[in-house]
Amino acid sequence: MKEKILVLAVGVLILASSHLAEGQQTAKAMPRIGFISSSGAPGTPSPVFDAFQQGLRDLGYVEGKNVLTERRYAEGRLDRMPRLVNELVHQKVDVIVATNNVVILAAKKATKTIPIVMISSIDPVAAGYVESFPRSGGNITGLTTVSRDLSAKRVELLKEVLPKLSRVGILWDADGPGPAVAFKEYTAAARAFKLELRSLAIQGPNPDLAGAFQAARTARAEALIVVANPLMSQHMKSIFALATKNRLPSMTEGTRYVEAGGLISYGANTADLYRRAASYVVEILKGAKPGDLPVQLPAKFEIFINLKTAQQLGLVIPKHVLLRADQVIK
Repeated sequence: MKEKILVLAVGVLILASSHLAEGQQTAKAMPRIGFISSSGAPGTPSPVFDAFQQGLRDLGYVEGKNVLTERRYAEGRLDRMPRLVNELVHQKVDVIVATNNVVILAAKKATKTIPIVMISSIDPVAAGYVESFPRSGGNITGLTTVSRDLSAKRVELLKEVLPKLSRVGILWDADGPGPAVAFKEYTAAARAFKLELRSLAIQGPNPDLAGAFQAARTARAEALIVVANPLMSQHMKSIFALATKNRLPSMTEGTRYVEAGGLISYGANTADLYRRAASYVVEILKGAKPGDLPVQLPAKFEIFINLKTAQQLGLVIPKHVLLRADQVIK
């Protein structure tokens, strides 16, 4: 009897060990995606990350079931991003999703072998990220918002809302590569519309927002353009509170800025970009080489308007502009 019990116990132990080893192999074999969130912290909502996860689920990849995401949080700090990229490279993730230009540059420098799916706000060819749009070459591919090409459209839309506009302040992060490109393009757009443009450059991690708005008052700015980047996202509620306090209608580059109190935004549909980024990740996990995949442009654009902010500013949005809006916040 003792021998039978011993044999049974050994059998159970072997079976348990087998299942444990099998589980460990499965976990080890599960592909891992590196994803750096520009702002926020663990546990905070992120509509763009949710859109990315939904894109994965639509293609059969479910978090914890057949894919794992190694997520890192920069909390709006540009200086943290290279270190976070290096962490993911050291962990040998299967693909890195690079969601802004600082991360793209850091990832390009850190690895030549791990595939990188970018979401770039500037021309990726001119920036040197890829060889061409049809065939990216190297280990980087993905999407570009080409939002800087929309600078003139944003200025034009701002003029429609404020027909008598003559002086505009532009709030931008002097440390960011994307905003530096944006500033040049907004300068050209303002010149084309015969507007005076005043630079309101700030720097992180603790930007002098009060000083920037004092400069806007000194320049007698009548409106504000806010150039999107992680620093702006981190401080957007404070920025738009100050914009409202100083009675400055704001043009922004993303819907989250309007939701935070900005007046109006025009740009690519961000959720759609992140869903499409998921399809690149899946193709790569299935064996595609990033260098063979084309870089894609936005497919959807949208206008958001915050009527509550307009009311606080004592501003009436022209009807023809309201009719073109994709969403109006009341």
